[in-house]
Amino acid sequence: MLSDNDHIEGLFPEAAQNWDLNRLYADLQASSGKEIKPFEKACLRGLLCRYRPGQLAFKLTWTSGALRVELNKGLYRSLEAIADQPINTLRWEKVPEWLEAKGYKVQRQSLHNPATNSSDNAGANLADWGEAPNIQTFYGRTEELAKLEQCVVRDRCHLLAICGMGGIGKTALAVKLVENVQSQFDCFIWRSLRGAQPTTQLIADLLQFLNSSQQTGCGISDLLEILRQKRCLVVLDDFEATLQDGELVGVYRQGCEAHAELLQRIGSERHQSSVILIGREQPKEISMHQGEDQPIRYFKVNGLQRQDAFELLRARGFKGTENGLEALVQQYRGNPSALRIVAGTIQELFNGNVSEFLKQTALALGDVLRTLLYQQFERLSKLEKDVLYWLAIKHRPISLSTLRSEMNLQTSGSELINALESLRWRSLIEKVSEQDEVMFLLEPVVLKYVNRQFVDEVSKEITAIAMQQNLKSINLLQSHVLVEDRAPDSIRAMQIRLVLKPIKDKLNKAIAQNNIELEALREILASQHQVQPIEGTSYTEVNLALIGLWW
Repeated sequence: MLSDNDHIEGLFPEAAQNWDLNRLYADLQASSGKEIKPFEKACLRGLLCRYRPGQLAFKLTWTSGALRVELNKGLYRSLEAIADQPINTLRWEKVPEWLEAKGYKVQRQSLHNPATNSSDNAGANLADWGEAPNIQTFYGRTEELAKLEQCVVRDRCHLLAICGMGGIGKTALAVKLVENVQSQFDCFIWRSLRGAQPTTQLIADLLQFLNSSQQTGCGISDLLEILRQKRCLVVLDDFEATLQDGELVGVYRQGCEAHAELLQRIGSERHQSSVILIGREQPKEISMHQGEDQPIRYFKVNGLQRQDAFELLRARGFKGTENGLEALVQQYRGNPSALRIVAGTIQELFNGNVSEFLKQTALALGDVLRTLLYQQFERLSKLEKDVLYWLAIKHRPISLSTLRSEMNLQTSGSELINALESLRWRSLIEKVSEQDEVMFLLEPVVLKYVNRQFVDEVSKEITAIAMQQNLKSINLLQSHVLVEDRAPDSIRAMQIRLVLKPIKDKLNKAIAQNNIELEALREILASQHQVQPIEGTSYTEVNLALIGLWW
């Protein structure tokens, strides 16, 4: 469901800095013969700023599926036409490249008054807000802002990383921080790295704005020289986009490898500036050197405090006195994006009755929140995903030694430690202490998503086994137990309800739809296993027995 047009018109204003939007709108309208709708204009601006379709849906408060249908019917076809591309060939990441080739991109204009270059205004503040969002509503975070202001203004930190899971409010917090401290700096620039700009391109972009003397150098040393000469504030949003998918935290994408040297030198060399990184993952260069007595700091953004979360919910039609409201905030750990999504669900489907919503479902994940978690989950290495699956199965805090024992790892103990450390840097797992032992667990929102992913993947495996009548597709069924033998009764009941039952339901559906004889399938699988047993320690037999494919 669309937000009002004023909100939509205000989305992605940064696109106007680099693109001739008026000409684009006119050409698209001429091509399609129809007036471009406000949401299509907003999507176009977002694509030009390299937002993914799932992120556009989040900003528009649409579901991803509904937005994809609408874009395929209209905007995507018109873009192919004006870019002289074959029909049905558009990929969202190609839109900026296609339109730049057609001359729609314009030279970036500085956001400060040209007069500030004159000697009469040599001390004036220069600002380029770049792709920073316009934050119109902001709840709480008073203590967080005070601590961050201290880091930047009083402690004069060289490098500050603001990290947290998707939707937690990192960027909004950073915008408010900059608004509060911008006057303390000679110049300020905000850039989003969601396009994974190579290091050389990023530095050239920064120097173009920061370097008023127009020197020709464009290396890391040239940027450091400017940071020494002036007190600059540089904000780099979406930093995780420069890191490689499918690896532990700290491996950079091709072309971005020199980001490591850039951060290391900004953090260690003498200068008078501050660089703020915003992202879902903590770079190694931060984690290895940060400290309260160091010029490199790390700040993890958590959910809203109780009263601030209540204020957000009141703005969405709640009085603040409803039964179950506190439990709702606790379940979602104060995640502002999650609370906004679920508030709409409660108002529309439960007529504002929070208690009734909590009775119907322990935890609901909206389409938008699933998209945010999907983006983060797909970046993980295989070992990190395996760890998350185990934590979801356990449904309670577990120690490193227990995790290593249950996983039957062939890898070294240090690799598991590295994976856990990487997951903490990604803000995906929590650490607690019980009787002087460190324990790891998932917060409810992440737990719900990971459990669903695990069930979906195992269901695919079990369906393939039934259809192909062999064990060649087995993977998670071999490495992860579905229901623990020695778990407390309450945990076993939860594993049966949340894991085993939906998997068995998927298997029974596949068997019924394809007229598969269950007894014959059991015979075939048993004979195959006798001829070629699965090597190493495996949960295969116990899992297949639980599902009903083994005696």
